[in-house]
This record gives sequence, C-alpha cells and structure tokens, in this order.
Amino acid sequence: MSGPLRPPRLAPGGTVGVAALSGPVRPEALAAGVARLEGLGYRVRVARNATAREPLLGLAGSDEERLAGYEELLRDEEVTAIVLARGGYGIGRLLPRLDPALVAARPVIHCGFSDATALHAFLLTRCGLASVHGPMVAAELAGELDPLTARYFPAALEGTAPRVLEVPGADVVVPGAARGRLVGGCLSLLSALVGAPEEFDYRGAILLLEEVAEEAYRVDRMLGTLARAGRFDKLAGILVGSMDRITFGGAEDPERLRALLAARFAPLGVPVALGLPFGHTLPNVALPIGATATWDGTARTLLFEEDAVW
Repeated sequence: MSGPLRPPRLAPGGTVGVAALSGPVRPEALAAGVARLEGLGYRVRVARNATAREPLLGLAGSDEERLAGYEELLRDEEVTAIVLARGGYGIGRLLPRLDPALVAARPVIHCGFSDATALHAFLLTRCGLASVHGPMVAAELAGELDPLTARYFPAALEGTAPRVLEVPGADVVVPGAARGRLVGGCLSLLSALVGAPEEFDYRGAILLLEEVAEEAYRVDRMLGTLARAGRFDKLAGILVGSMDRITFGGAEDPERLRALLAARFAPLGVPVALGLPFGHTLPNVALPIGATATWDGTARTLLFEEDAVW
C-alpha cells in the first residue's frame, strides 16, 4: 500500500484558515486562539460561520453554513492550513456531503482532534490525504500551551517537529515494538464510524485512542463494537492517550480503568501502551495521521518516519 498524499508544509507567515464544523464557538475563545496564531506570525482567515449557532442542535451554523464556510477556505488559494475551531459534534452530519475531489484538488493541512476524528478518517480514506491530530483554535490555542504541546505545534504543520516523541511515563501494558500507519483518535467517533465509507483502514496500523467524560461501561461498549466488527484483528499496536473523566458510577477509578483496557487489549497480542500525551487533556502533542511510525515499548518512544506534510 502506497503512502498517503502529504500536503505542502505551512510556511512561516503563511495563511491559516479556521473552520467551524462542529459545536458552537465562544467568540472570546476564538479571538484568543486567532491572536495566538497571529502572534506566531501567521495570517488568519476565519470561516464566516464561526460565530453562528443554529437552533436545533446548537452547532456552529446549519449544515449548509458549516459546509460552505469550510469549502470557502478550501478554495482560498492563500490558505495552506486549516485548523478547526473546536470539536464537540457535527462533522459526522457533513461527511455524506463532503466532496473528496474538491479536497484532493488542492490538498491543504488539516489539524484538530475530538470530533475532527471523523474528518481525519474522511481525509485519509476518501482523499488519501494525511492530516494532523492536534490542538484547535478556540480550545488549546485559546490558553497557554504546555511546553511539550508547544514543541510540536505549530512545528508539525511546518514540517519541523521532532522525529521522536519520548514518553518515559507511558504505562506499557503489552511490551514490544510496532510499526505501522497512525490512525484513530476519539473512541466515540471511531465507534460511530464502523461500517461507514469514511472509516479508517485498521490493517497493519498503530491505533491511537483517547476519550473524555464517559461512563466506563460506554467505553467498554464502544471498544466492543470495534472488536466485534473485526477492527482490532490486524492491528500492529495500540497507543492510548488521555482518558479523562472516565467514571464508574460517576467516580473516577484509574486502576479499574487500566484493568478494563488491559482486559480488552492484552488478548490481541500486539504492543499496547497507555498514557501517551494526546487527547482532551494537555499535553496534546500534534501527531501525523496517515504517516508511518514506530513504537518502541522498551525505550518508550514513538518515532515518526514521516511527517504529515512535505
């Protein structure tokens, strides 16, 4: 299988588009995130629907408005990277209407996480395009980034990020090394995509998983959906990021959660590690979705053999 198409890297002083494809965006958070991007030297174009709010689900505009705002950024020849404003819910509603030909005609960098998991899957599966699982404008970029997150963003968009992510505190559940294409993201989105045309191809991949604010039985049910669908059968490895506010009857229990994950993953016979720095809790390191990487469970390092850009 050939590697994915990698969009051109973001040049210093380049133009970043801000797309609002999911939940409503707080104007003050959006302004703070835009100011952060401008402070990094970029020009910023914000989708015209960014501060809209539709009445039915409270999303950042109707499906038509969110799609139109995104497509305007795609067609803007000065925009070379699109960073999502925030996650939440909404991208899944747009997947049937996204045009792979339009995206592939002028490939640009896409960066985001959470609800953006569905967009990453669409970009890789339907467009053959690598992307970046990383910070968003009205979320992490609206506040202070921790040093590790700042080391990889915006460097991952400029093609200058460190090649090795050292994770000395990773909890190695199943030892070993794994090499494969990075796929995945937010567990609830991956579960919702089972059987969809945009679903990731998990064969030979290193699966990234993270989740936030769920009861443990729902986490187990989502993992069960993926397992029953055969999505874990041919993985090269599994790396789990933050699992913040996962509760058992409303109370967090990290040891019990670890036991749950180990029970699901250990029988697969592939390397598994928990506690990697990505997801809904900082640090949220920018990771190249679609790129080949190698996990070393002994050294606790993730080597990026490719960037998400060229």
